[in-house]
Amino acid sequence: MVGTADAPPKKTKRALLWISSTYFGEGLPWSFLHQMGTEYLTATGASKTQISATSWLHLAVTFKFVWSPVVDLFGRKRTWVVLTQFLLGLGMLAIALVVPRGGLTNFWLMMGALAIIHATHDIACDGFYLQALDKMRQALFSGVRMAAFRAAMIAGSSGLVVLAGQTNWFWGFGAAGVLMILVAGINAGVMPHPPEQPIVARAPGTDVTAGTAATAGTPAVPRAAFWVAYRSFFAQPQAVLVLSFMLFYKLGDIMMFAMSKPLMRDIGIDTSHRGVLNGIGTASFIVGSILGGATIARLGLVRCLIPMTFFQNLAIPLYIALAVLRPSFVGVVPIVIAEQFAAGIGAAAHVVFLMQRCRTAFSASHYALATAIVSLASTFSGAISGPLNESLGHTLFFTVAFIASWPSLVLVLFVPRAPLEPGT
Repeated sequence: MVGTADAPPKKTKRALLWISSTYFGEGLPWSFLHQMGTEYLTATGASKTQISATSWLHLAVTFKFVWSPVVDLFGRKRTWVVLTQFLLGLGMLAIALVVPRGGLTNFWLMMGALAIIHATHDIACDGFYLQALDKMRQALFSGVRMAAFRAAMIAGSSGLVVLAGQTNWFWGFGAAGVLMILVAGINAGVMPHPPEQPIVARAPGTDVTAGTAATAGTPAVPRAAFWVAYRSFFAQPQAVLVLSFMLFYKLGDIMMFAMSKPLMRDIGIDTSHRGVLNGIGTASFIVGSILGGATIARLGLVRCLIPMTFFQNLAIPLYIALAVLRPSFVGVVPIVIAEQFAAGIGAAAHVVFLMQRCRTAFSASHYALATAIVSLASTFSGAISGPLNESLGHTLFFTVAFIASWPSLVLVLFVPRAPLEPGT
């Protein structure tokens, strides 16, 4: 393995460039679906239950593991990344054309289709990252990828939301589509061409690579490799404990995020000011994620996972204070900055943990399975957050969100923290 310290400067600079561009391309459609979509519904006066229904769009990410081996077995991950980014841009432009006509049926149908393309792009983008970098550089650049992802969130939830607030949602959604197509073009030029990792799958009576089998016209081996991808993930040591930790790690944070926009609206923060808050909070998250990633690269996940998990979840009560005190915009800013900084630290640890539970030969499939488990928590906890908030009120709801984070604080004490494939 080539350590980070031995990496040539040009190689490091190029890695920074393509990681930033690809994960900006992953963050923008996420922001479009889960932030801009939420802000659009909030601005139109939708109920909290309707707003929280955007969480069901997570189902595409939750079940992306079903088709994730297709990305591993057919075509190059680089091609999948660029193609899906281009399709996402076209889909955003199509939604921009639908919005002025009013009505939500076509809006929801098109958002659902976009969510499926977005999930496929996630598979390819994360798989490419794991394929192109060794474990040390994966940890080192984990903060960079999250920073790029969050920079896209600033562009979407802050810049484009403010644009929509000052003009209308046709221009907000349309600008997102144009930006996404530009990102696809940039990535087509800057992404490297790493060799594909051969996937060995044992078909009846033989042992050959899936790529060789596909070329030879013998589909039995690709089918075998398809199932090997799943079995090898769930066969890892202490699998039940690992999967439980993945499921509960961000549960409280997800519930808090799902109702943060309605809380801001109810304490008198309008669309434009919410956009500004989104930008401030995202910038704070970026600082936290970069600091967290650099710390993990230096000290290792074994030493960092426990304190970072506690740091993230113990910041959730800040939103309880926000619901109780109901401050003005100026008073909201420091709370958002502090909570998002803690969330960035915790997210860095989370991403590195997920990556280190993946085997290199099935990087796309394994990471898709890991993130699907996380998305399972996102989908259902986010979807019930609206009705629960309407029933309990903001203060009690955010208290419940904090309690929902407690299982992760226990599980982190026992979950394996060393990489699944040491020395890679």
